[in-house]
Amino acid sequence: MKTLVRTSSKVNAEFIGLDVHRKMTVFSVLNRRGEDGAAGQFPTRRKELVEFLDRTIGRKLSHVVFEASGSTEWLFDLFVSRYGASRVHVVHPKAIHMISRSSEKNDANDAWWLAYQGQEGRLPAAVIPSLAYRELRFAVRHRISLVQSRSKVIVALRSDLTAQGEELPNVKFDSPENHVVLDEIATRWTAVRRLGLVQARSRMASLGAQIAEWDAVIETLSKKFPEVETLEREIPGVGPVLAATIAAEAADVRRFKSAKAFGKYTGMVPKDHSTGGKTHHGEITREGSSYLRWALVQAVVHCANAKHGTGVSVGGWYRAKCRRMGNKAKARVATARKLAEAIWRLFQLGETFDLKKPFGVHEPAA
Repeated sequence: MKTLVRTSSKVNAEFIGLDVHRKMTVFSVLNRRGEDGAAGQFPTRRKELVEFLDRTIGRKLSHVVFEASGSTEWLFDLFVSRYGASRVHVVHPKAIHMISRSSEKNDANDAWWLAYQGQEGRLPAAVIPSLAYRELRFAVRHRISLVQSRSKVIVALRSDLTAQGEELPNVKFDSPENHVVLDEIATRWTAVRRLGLVQARSRMASLGAQIAEWDAVIETLSKKFPEVETLEREIPGVGPVLAATIAAEAADVRRFKSAKAFGKYTGMVPKDHSTGGKTHHGEITREGSSYLRWALVQAVVHCANAKHGTGVSVGGWYRAKCRRMGNKAKARVATARKLAEAIWRLFQLGETFDLKKPFGVHEPAA
């Protein structure tokens, strides 16, 4: 059941709603009595924004509201540096229904609704993590992008090999055995085919070097976050990179009120549509960070292949879920969601990992 979204009581202060676009920002001002004030637009550039703030806000204790977008980081940092975090409000775009579903949707109305919702204390605020979390998030996302690019190169090269009736001896593509076979294949292929092989191996080597650079950066950044070491030590299937990814994307799991809330944040809960006594559960919502979902699913894959430790138990739970559901992808997601709930209990309740809850049993007091 939904609850009223009122993050605070009605605020007796001036609110400025900003509808930010890549090239232009539209603004609307409501004074402390809720009356319309100035309105207009200016280019979305740092110089023009600072001039607007000096001219419109000055020394007043105003609040600024804007929707999360590609420009969120630099805008948020600039506003916080001038007015403090308590007066800067970032909003989930899809959560402002009177904007997203409005029959009169335009930039001026959007800016006004942002200011109005802020003054009414009903903003569905988005959490902007600290700079340290954002740096770690930047690093792990770039590493994931490079790994995905390398995987595409490998898939394409395997396809080329299959087309020529060739097969590699080792599943791990970068193994010494595979390199020996590829060297031999290159001597037999035509010049055109050989060029494709040489370029593919060159791209893989380049991407591998870049991934190694990010691995070093992630290792250094992770030392600032004790939760990274805790995740790696306590959660099965989670290594250094996955631990860093989960920590960066979750940005302090303790901020969630319950394990179910964190599970919902991952976007791995099914959509629910209930009406007239009938309930339909659809596909997962996919809300939140796709990188967090990727990390949790990868942890499940590692558990499915585990030969010892608690990962074996998770792998068994996953395989049992596969048999019941008849769908490996859905079973992986269900297991990943349980891992997410176990992570919340680990940090919020101090529970060690165990399948009995199904994932979590309370550690007795010393």
